[in-house]
Amino acid sequence: MEFLAPYWNFLLVHPLLSLLIAAYGFLRDFGLAIVVVTFGIRLALYPLFVTQIRSQRAMQEVGPALNELKAKYGKDRQRMAEEQMKLYRERGVNPAMGCLPLLIQMPILFAMYAAFIQAPLLTGDQVRELLWNISFVRDALAPGQTLDTTANWLPWIADCPGPNGTTLRGLACNDQLYVLPILAGISQLIASLMAQPAKMPATQDPQAKMMQSMVYYFPIITVVIAAGLPAGLAVYWVSTTIFQIAQQYFVTGWGQLPRWIPFLRGIPTPADRAIARGQRAAIAEVEADMSATPVKVEESDERSRARRRRRRGR
Repeated sequence: MEFLAPYWNFLLVHPLLSLLIAAYGFLRDFGLAIVVVTFGIRLALYPLFVTQIRSQRAMQEVGPALNELKAKYGKDRQRMAEEQMKLYRERGVNPAMGCLPLLIQMPILFAMYAAFIQAPLLTGDQVRELLWNISFVRDALAPGQTLDTTANWLPWIADCPGPNGTTLRGLACNDQLYVLPILAGISQLIASLMAQPAKMPATQDPQAKMMQSMVYYFPIITVVIAAGLPAGLAVYWVSTTIFQIAQQYFVTGWGQLPRWIPFLRGIPTPADRAIARGQRAAIAEVEADMSATPVKVEESDERSRARRRRRRGR
């Protein structure tokens, strides 16, 4: 797979490094540079992630109806597939949209890891050779200077030994106190709870129950993985998850979070108001249809009476 490394670096790792070094040139703090670049990436992909959040919520809400189809047509795969696609069309659900942002986010996560491995070893001369030839990237480091990956606002992260007798600084090392990995797990738990509907649909499907239990397992997995990676990657994960939490607050509301933090039930979200407006619009549309129906019936009855009169006249 080594033959793919130049393409991988050119397409993702070096652009990310360029953004990080450019932000570092302005902020002079590698931790803040990670936060700024992370928020910038999330803003650029904002419409895509909104679609993902709504698609995931719709898939959860359509779960009970899907279970009924499985109970009814489970042995007939073709009929099951047809009814499933029909259900998705009726509810406006697109399962693929729930996976697409993840397919984009995972390469970014791996590229960030590669960037954190390469960043501490790059000198100003190498930056000029490898990265974007833009003044605010090129001038961020002096010719012989290496990148300082320290986050001044995270003083407990110590330096550590690097390859070939070098010393890695700050966020290129692990968080030995596990503060950032734990924060990553907590933020992941909050985001996962907010991603679930406020009223979870009852289900007996083992697969659906397993997915619901992953809400509590995945944060633990996040802590374990983040503990073994450079602290900069944990900063990235906490930053992107905090952005996701804010996004979900506006798009889908608190979700299941008030179940664990009860006082949130009394705090409405922009998503609640949007849902209420949608419900009022739906009710008004139904009422308008119902009020129009008698007119159509009367017109139909009148046409029938006219046809009977014409027959009698004949």
